[in-house]
Amino acid sequence: MEVLHPVAVLAVGAFFAYLIGRLTRGRALTGFITFAALLAAGNGVYHLGQLVGQDVHPTWPPTASWRPLFAFLRVDSLGVFLATVALALSALVAIFSARYMQKANIGKFYALLLLMTAGMVGIGFAGDLFNLYVFFEVMSISSFVLVAFHRDEWEPVEAGTKYLVMSTIGSSMALMGIAMVYMYTGSLNIEYLPGLLKNYAGSPQLFAIIALLVVGFGVKAAVVPLHTWLPDAHSAAPSGISAMLSGIVIQAGLITMIKSLVAVSAGETGIVFAVLALVTMFVGNLMALRQTDLKRMLAYSSVAQVGYILLGVGLAFGFPALAGFSGMRGGLLHILNHAFMKGGAFLCAGAFLYVLGTREMGKLSGLGRRMPVISVCFFIFALALAGTPPFNGFVSKLFICRAGADLAGTSLAGWGLFLIVMLILNSVISLFYYLGAVNRIVFGAVPEDQQKQLPPVPFFIVLPIVVLALLCVLLGVYPEMGLQLVDPAASQLAAMIGGV
Repeated sequence: MEVLHPVAVLAVGAFFAYLIGRLTRGRALTGFITFAALLAAGNGVYHLGQLVGQDVHPTWPPTASWRPLFAFLRVDSLGVFLATVALALSALVAIFSARYMQKANIGKFYALLLLMTAGMVGIGFAGDLFNLYVFFEVMSISSFVLVAFHRDEWEPVEAGTKYLVMSTIGSSMALMGIAMVYMYTGSLNIEYLPGLLKNYAGSPQLFAIIALLVVGFGVKAAVVPLHTWLPDAHSAAPSGISAMLSGIVIQAGLITMIKSLVAVSAGETGIVFAVLALVTMFVGNLMALRQTDLKRMLAYSSVAQVGYILLGVGLAFGFPALAGFSGMRGGLLHILNHAFMKGGAFLCAGAFLYVLGTREMGKLSGLGRRMPVISVCFFIFALALAGTPPFNGFVSKLFICRAGADLAGTSLAGWGLFLIVMLILNSVISLFYYLGAVNRIVFGAVPEDQQKQLPPVPFFIVLPIVVLALLCVLLGVYPEMGLQLVDPAASQLAAMIGGV
């Protein structure tokens, strides 16, 4: 079955989006071209999902004995998972941006959005560390430009520069780790590397490789203490891009790190991941408590959410026989849920900014009466992010707790219980700032100097927000819908790290 790869579809779509936007400056037309490209790529992902376990180009190299020397794309469940989530959120952001963004440079904006999405799709399907790094850089470079897209304002330029410098340093370290892998094995094929590196188990060389990969890709994943670029970048970027960065881009960075560590059989990183998860959760939540800027609060919240995901992944890496599948399942389900929860929350912040021109929560008081639909959606996103039932954030946190509970009955039961308590404690902390924001924005009194009626919010801004809110409710009430996408990817990763 011949299938045009979704990465190619998105690259071609980026060219046409730029061309149409440059010639017409039509936001609706350029947005439609972008949305069509995303739909076409989604159709390609669906058909590739029928070929899971096969190479996209199975006729080259000609024999299996040559395969370790060559780079290639591979269709697997993890690639289908990441591509589906990235394309779904990108499509909704494309609709939102059709009215939110200004006409100037609209072609560049949509072209960069498609290229960033292509990078994430490529990360999922990369079958070797070189292609993994190349697609990681495609995603990164596009996101640098999108953060600093409003060049006439100093804040985005400063944030984009900080993001660029830190990410470049991280990428250089990751590339050094990949170069060391090739130096010691003569291959970068993820399928073959575990067998080629088994003779280096416990060696200083392998330790150095793991450290370089964790730090290098950990910058993009916003793992504390490598997170300092995130609050500035996510709050200064256009709101649609903030939704992408917090919703899926940093998670794509985390998946890049997971894939690279699986390739080098880095099972000993489990405890390190668990410790980093605890630090990341506490730093993100405690910093979010202090924020008065809505987008900065959501940005720090994203740091905490990375900690929850890391906790599930760390349990899987550390105890593959006990929590290999359940840990990966919880972590990947939270990636799916977080894309919709945080993506929707940032789009709500963008809608507030679009109408009132401010991100300060004190000036957003009383919007529940003035923007009821979007305010109700923001209420749903806040409760979901805090892990409140019956919304989707509660379900994925519950699955992560299940991974900790799988250590019961062993000498590690106390460690599992401690991690569960820490996750619950952090969820309680997050309730304070989420409910504080809801109480002020949704239920607060309208300031005396803002009594005038607000202009109507465009339909294309409201529509994706409502869709994301409905998904948060649906995935909370009917989590099996998300698990159909998550479970094959979790099984794949669990098998690769020696779990069940």
